[in-house]
Amino acid sequence: MGRLYGAEFAEVEEHLLVCEDCQDRLAREDLLRQHVRLGGIALQQSRGRAPWRFPKPVWAAGLAAAALLVYAGIAWRPSSRPSAQPAVIFLQATRGADDPAGAVPARKPFTAVLDLTGLRPFPEYQVEIADAAGNSVFRSSGTPQNNKLPATLPKGLVAGTYYIRVYTPARELLREYPLAVHG
Repeated sequence: MGRLYGAEFAEVEEHLLVCEDCQDRLAREDLLRQHVRLGGIALQQSRGRAPWRFPKPVWAAGLAAAALLVYAGIAWRPSSRPSAQPAVIFLQATRGADDPAGAVPARKPFTAVLDLTGLRPFPEYQVEIADAAGNSVFRSSGTPQNNKLPATLPKGLVAGTYYIRVYTPARELLREYPLAVHG
């Protein structure tokens, strides 16, 4: 919602990447906000029609009860459904063995945003994700935006260690990012 910055934002973002309960809760709250927005739009559109009259108390109570039931149905959905939006992780190239790897939950969609700072500019880059044994499990290509290259995996990965590799259009390796997928 644009209220967190710096370390506090990074801490919340990291928690959301691994906590399925919080991911589900955030998805429910987003759905509720969307319904409220759509209701506001419908109300504004109806203002051009006949003047609105206050409903009888019996009707008002019925409408309030219906709204409460709809909200309860949205708020108490089972947490087994997949979240609508993929998780987003930002990966930067750093040096040293103690540098943390990117981490995402297993079998959940995610978008890796790769930092291309310091690389030769190309209109398009190749992206590959390899498992710990070096076997390719995902390939795509993408156009950089503001020195960042997004790569979305709609189905996620199984738990394990992976490496996200960035190549030139001619398949020359430019950079590699470690990625941990937790089950």
